[in-house]
This record gives sequence, structure tokens and C-alpha cells, in this order.
Amino acid sequence: MKRKIYYLIITYFLFTGFQLAGQTQPASLNTFLQSENLKHASVSLKAIDLTTGKIIVSHNENQALTPASNMKLVTTATALDALGENFQFETPLLYDGVIQNNTLNGDLYIKGAGDPTLGSEFLGNTKDYFLSKWLSILNKAGIKNISGDLIVLDQLYGYEGVSPKWLLEDIGNYYAPGIYGISVFDNMYRVYLQSFAPGSETKILYTDPPMNDLQFTNEIKASSATSDDSYIFGFPFSNQRRLYGSIPAHKASFAARGDLPDPGLFLAYYFRSYLQNHGINVNGRTTTYRLDPKMPKKETTLGAVRSPDLASMVRVINVRSNNHYAEHIYKVLTLLKNIEIPVYWKEKGLDSSALFMFDGSGTSPQNAISAGFLLDMLVYMDKKTGPAGAFYKSLPVAGKDGTVISFLKNTPLEGKAHLKTGSITNVQSYSGYIEKGDKRYAVSLIVNNFTGKRADLRKQIEKLFVGLF
Repeated sequence: MKRKIYYLIITYFLFTGFQLAGQTQPASLNTFLQSENLKHASVSLKAIDLTTGKIIVSHNENQALTPASNMKLVTTATALDALGENFQFETPLLYDGVIQNNTLNGDLYIKGAGDPTLGSEFLGNTKDYFLSKWLSILNKAGIKNISGDLIVLDQLYGYEGVSPKWLLEDIGNYYAPGIYGISVFDNMYRVYLQSFAPGSETKILYTDPPMNDLQFTNEIKASSATSDDSYIFGFPFSNQRRLYGSIPAHKASFAARGDLPDPGLFLAYYFRSYLQNHGINVNGRTTTYRLDPKMPKKETTLGAVRSPDLASMVRVINVRSNNHYAEHIYKVLTLLKNIEIPVYWKEKGLDSSALFMFDGSGTSPQNAISAGFLLDMLVYMDKKTGPAGAFYKSLPVAGKDGTVISFLKNTPLEGKAHLKTGSITNVQSYSGYIEKGDKRYAVSLIVNNFTGKRADLRKQIEKLFVGLF
């Protein structure tokens, strides 16, 4: 009898405790969770007051869900913490031979160091800035003629190129480029098309940069819609590319974007042409380590091009949600520095058991993470560097810039939320910091398997955040 009474008392307190917990949840959260488009969804959410450590809201905070580009927060935070914001890549020119009478009697090498910024359009330099640096290095050495080969050493990250965890439909598009020891022009080209009446076929005009070796099968149609719904499909190192989807009708010129199938070989030929246009002849072959595994027997460094610092790259990653930069940084961490990222954060005192990381950008739908872990990592970075640090400064401001330029626009939180967004099919996430008055908060929200329109969900998240903060 006493045992029965004991169990009844325990059951009562457990039941009423859950009721009280449910009653103390903010009304805005209850309204959000009851939305029709979340009927089949999973939601992980946590927010805290950074000053007091008080939990503002918690819902399934330990549930591991697909984060999409919120995974970039893990990549960039790990990189800044492990490498430092002043970390730079260095891509050298090497030679094997002897320089005599303005001639390099031997081979010239470009040694790939995994730098994603060579010729990048996102950091303010001109497209050929790095080439002019290499040209200056050769001019300083007095080289006007190269008797041997021009070889790009592109083997640093191997030749897998794209993650096996990525979706097949993403391969060949600009947002899922192959990652190799050499990157150039963001590993991206644009194919310009002309469109006519809705439903009609489009016409290929040209590519930039010129991609004379690519063979296109063009299935892109003109559409009455105003959005770009074009895609390019093709495998690494293949010159076959299929264009499909649609672009707006009646456009004299419209650009679809794809990935360079072989950045190392492309750079080798592009640099050779650049040198010849500036009075330096290359008499030998133009090739890469992949095609001819040849290394200098006795290398001599002529000079090198340095990338911008890591802080600058991290800002591009988080403001623009740049997969290309993110994957290169991920390779540095995991391959060059041999960092196991979940273990790294565990050693920092964070519970990383809900972190399942298969790439650095969040492109893979097999990635998983909890709002609780993201929140803990945000708190760690805030304690370490605060609002003055490169991590905080890398996050776009809601209603102002980057991928959150329209999020929280015309709300009390416009300009007050520094958030990284993430979105792939059936996934929407937001994580970062919110400042309102003299209060500072950290928040992480991940939604999987919502139904209906993404735009409607974003409006509901806006109402949730305004209600919470």
C-alpha cells in the first residue's frame, strides 16, 4: 500500500512538473510550435541571457537535426579558435633547374596550398591580382623564357573533389564545387544565355572565363517567373555539362553558374597564356600532378602569394554562406591539422555528442547538430572574444546584409540580431546573437521537415524571435 502511494506521489509530481514546464514556456513558442506547417516537423531551440546565463527558452535542445549552413558556424569557430584570425595561405612558385641569361632551364611549378581566395571575387582584389604578383616574382628573378614545363601541383587534398555525402543533384553547381589543392576564381564559371518567350529554349552565348573544352547540353527553358531556377550538372574532371531548369524570359544575357571541373589544369593554361601576354614564353608542356605525377628533384622557391587573413575569409563564409571557402577551411582543419572537430570541442568542455559532421559547409543532408551544442559554442566564442572578435563580426546583421538582409526587416529586432541562417530542402535554421537594450542573448533554432512555403516559416520565426526577445 505504501509503495502504491509512493508511486502515485511521484507520478503526480512528474505530471504536474511537466505541466508547469509547459505553462512556463513563452507564449510565442507555443504559438510557433502549433503552426500547421510544423505538424510533421522537428524543432530544436535554445536561447540564453549572455550576462546572467539564464535560459530564456529551451525546446528539444539536445535533439540532433540537420542544420544546413549553420554547420558553417562550427567550421569557422573551430578555425578561429585553433588557427587564429591571422592565419593565411601561401601559394609559392617553385622551379627545378638553373636560371641563366633570362632563361629558366628547367620547369616552373605552382604548388597548391589549398587557398580558396586565388582570383576570388569576394575580397576586393581584381581577378588577376595574384597572377600579377607571380609575374612580378618572375620579372624580379629576370626570367623571360622557360625552357621546360609549367606544372601545377594540385594533389594536396587528393582528387575526390566533392564529398560523397553530398546530393547528386548538387554536383556541378557553383555552390558545390570540387575542393582540391588548387582553387582559382572561386572554382566557378558563368555561362551566359539569351532567353526568349516563356517555354522556349535558351541560347548559349559565351562563358566567363572562357571554357572552350566544356561540352554543354542545354536544356534550360525561358520562364515567366522572375527568379533564377537554373542548374548545371557534371562530375569532377569531366568536360560534359548538362544545363537544366529555367531562367526569366526575354533576357538579352543571363548568367548560370557552374563549377570548374579541373581547377588545377585550368589555372595551368590560364597562367601560361597570361605569361605569354606579358612577354614570358613557356616552351614545354602545360600539365598538373594529377595528369603527370612529377615533382621537382631540387626545388627552389621564387616567391609566394599570400591570402587575406582568416578573419576576412570567415566573414565571407558567414555573410555570404560561401560553401567554397568553408570546405577549404574544413580541409585545413581535418586533413592538414588532423583535428577531429567533435573531439576538439569536447576537450574544450562542450558536450559534442550531438555533432555529426560530414563536411564544413552544411551541404550534406547527413550532417546533424543540436541547438544546445550550437548555443554552447556561441557562448564559448562570446566569452573568448566577445563582440570585438572576428567570429561575432563575421555574422551578418538581420535586416541589413548577407543572407539575413530581409529577415527581421521592419521589426524591433532589425539591426540588432547577428545571425547565420541555413537552408536546404525542408531545413531552416538561425543561430547567433541578439542585442536589445542593455541585454545580450545567444540563440539557436533548427527546424527540419516543415511543410508549406519557406517564406511563411521565416515569417513565423520572425514572430517567435520578436516574442522571445
